[in-house]
Amino acid sequence: MQSIKIKTYLLFCFTALTCIAANAQQLFKISNYMQHSFLTNPAAVGANGHATFGAAYRSQWSGIEGGPTTAVIFGDTYFKKMNTGLGIVLYSDKTGPTSRTGGELNLSYSIKFDNENNKRLMIGIGGQFIQFKVDKAKIADAIPNDPLLASSGSTFKADANVGIYYRSNTLSMGVSAKQLIQPKLDFVKSATNPEGRLYRQYSGTISYDIKADDVNILQPHFEVRYQPEAPLDFEGGLMLYHKDMFHIGGSYHYKQSYALFAGVKFMHRLSINYAYEAYNTPISIFSTGYSAHEIMLRYFFVK
Repeated sequence: MQSIKIKTYLLFCFTALTCIAANAQQLFKISNYMQHSFLTNPAAVGANGHATFGAAYRSQWSGIEGGPTTAVIFGDTYFKKMNTGLGIVLYSDKTGPTSRTGGELNLSYSIKFDNENNKRLMIGIGGQFIQFKVDKAKIADAIPNDPLLASSGSTFKADANVGIYYRSNTLSMGVSAKQLIQPKLDFVKSATNPEGRLYRQYSGTISYDIKADDVNILQPHFEVRYQPEAPLDFEGGLMLYHKDMFHIGGSYHYKQSYALFAGVKFMHRLSINYAYEAYNTPISIFSTGYSAHEIMLRYFFVK
């Protein structure tokens, strides 16, 4: 039994390392993407019109030792006189023996069309830094002769992001491109593997608020993600908001998972959101029968 567990973990380590070099998901995953658009689109910073600050934690493949975990701290604000938004994101993303620690600084500019209905087009740019690390002690048994073990096991990279975001009282939609520069992940300086790099990734989101009655709003939402040489990835769902006090909802991630959402908001300022994600078609042998849990706190500095 112990031998099986060791072999499983070594295979997990190998898979995690492969994901660094191959066309795998390189951006951290957040289920509550529609409520926190600026985490995926730099143009959406300041879209709420006031300052916010928050944190999130996500645990994926619960039950597997070394399963992916993500911790995020974020904040954004809007400077009304300059029609400008500013946002910052700091995160730590770990999978098995690998980890990514990074940050983003994003800036947006708003072009207003209709003040009464809050219609505006936002254009955003941003810079990011990422430090990749590999815990060599955890992979020495799996790949004892790999050149990676003789390297520093760490590399630091910088990149850039851009986006466009439209928002009104009922409609929100945007497109963004991240990791524009695509720097190479040269853990081993002599390596010539062209796949070992950050890959440019595109995403698009849209949501629409439908007034069910005086106190309830239905919000269908959809996101599509594209990375060259990788399958098109998309998910969509429906949220129900009640009096800006609480919400519930669900979504479907195509060929991967289902998610359930719930959240409360106190005094229009402090929101607490929870998401549960269950995999129906595993993306790897490790996600079979396992799930993800996500908790997010956010404070709105409203007057």
